[in-house]
Amino acid sequence: MAWVTWRQHRPQLLMTAGLLLLVALAALVTDLPVRAAYHRHALSSCLPSATRPGCELIVSHFRSEFASRAAVARYLIVLPALPGLFIGAPLLAREFEHGTFRLAWTQSIPRYRWLLSKTFLLSLATIAAAALLAVVAMWWRQPFDNVNGRISPAGFDVEGLVVPAYAFFALAVGVLAGALLRRTIPAMSLAAGAFFAVRLGVEKLLRPHYLGALHRTANGLTQGSRARDWVLQNRLVDAVGHQITTAREDRAIVHAQHATVDPQSYLLSLGWKRVITYQPDSRFWTFQAIEMGIFVFLALLAVAAALVLVRRTPA
Repeated sequence: MAWVTWRQHRPQLLMTAGLLLLVALAALVTDLPVRAAYHRHALSSCLPSATRPGCELIVSHFRSEFASRAAVARYLIVLPALPGLFIGAPLLAREFEHGTFRLAWTQSIPRYRWLLSKTFLLSLATIAAAALLAVVAMWWRQPFDNVNGRISPAGFDVEGLVVPAYAFFALAVGVLAGALLRRTIPAMSLAAGAFFAVRLGVEKLLRPHYLGALHRTANGLTQGSRARDWVLQNRLVDAVGHQITTAREDRAIVHAQHATVDPQSYLLSLGWKRVITYQPDSRFWTFQAIEMGIFVFLALLAVAAALVLVRRTPA
């Protein structure tokens, strides 16, 4: 079965290896200036907090200089979806389109074992490739993670344990889409839509609540920077805890200016304060393990559903 799987999916597997090589080369070329700047400015001595004069300026300059590169790296979130489109979806859909499933399922190997064996072997290759991608991303983003932390979505989604879990889930959803639709292009479209819908749903609805968020209060107008943490909310509230709207804040500042009173002191006299809700960067690996478990569980459910559909399909 391993040889048959290799022969049937050799183009996709070789394409995956080539894509990984291109990503690794691009990471090497683009990361050299970032690391040179990081060491040239001795940023490590300014982290995690400013410990010498000029640290805030140095950190701010580094962020602004390489912000575009960090933003481009965010697009790596697309890569774990590719196994679902180009490996998982055609796995069954192509067999149904060409009618070859009748031959494959009338051999000595039962159809459920045939599907389970191919899915298992392709999953191993997919997980291994995604793990290498995560290692490359973590190496490339190390200077940015040292400055900005990695629990916010920009770093969390492309590093660590979740990347192989995303790829495994994408592959499983692709297999299930092929079993449902039996056409390659529609199955690819369904797999892509389902993958990104679940990914965004977990990120927006579940991830902020894996563990109880922490809260920090700061008086007056200050934003209360939490550079390395994932800030969920940053609200200005009054003395009884009601959120201050932007319009109300502007009116209060204008009133203080007309009364020739310092706006900061005026807001303090009103009892206003800023409440910051955040997830600390120290929870990165805990959140990674939780999210990996969610996507592995969903992937196993998808594979189980595909097996049920295949067993019920007449040969």
